[in-house]
Amino acid sequence: MMDLVLRINGEEKTMNSPFISGMTYKKYLALKEKVDYLKQRPTIKQLDALIQLIVESFDKQFTVDEFYAGLNRYLFEEKLAEFCLIAEGIPLDGSFNPEEIEEAEESEADATPSDTDSAAG
Repeated sequence: MMDLVLRINGEEKTMNSPFISGMTYKKYLALKEKVDYLKQRPTIKQLDALIQLIVESFDKQFTVDEFYAGLNRYLFEEKLAEFCLIAEGIPLDGSFNPEEIEEAEESEADATPSDTDSAAG
């Protein structure tokens, strides 16, 4: 769950949980092909594209400019990261264990059929 509090026209406005649809996920993956927002510094154009996606996921309750102007620097980066994690399906409740993902990927890579039965014949 992601709550977003933006300062708009001198007032704090609270927006609740974005809707991460399949289309939002698809658009996020397309953006991520160009830059990994969690590991790299995006260009201004790439940043604008991510924020536009955030605006869309919050049903356009605010504009890109209101997002930029409505958060202080620290919260700005925190909310970008939070959105990216949600878009990637990573839970924000602390239950995510990256080691489990690595182990699953390793076991999938080693999942080649063995030919030991026919060798014994």
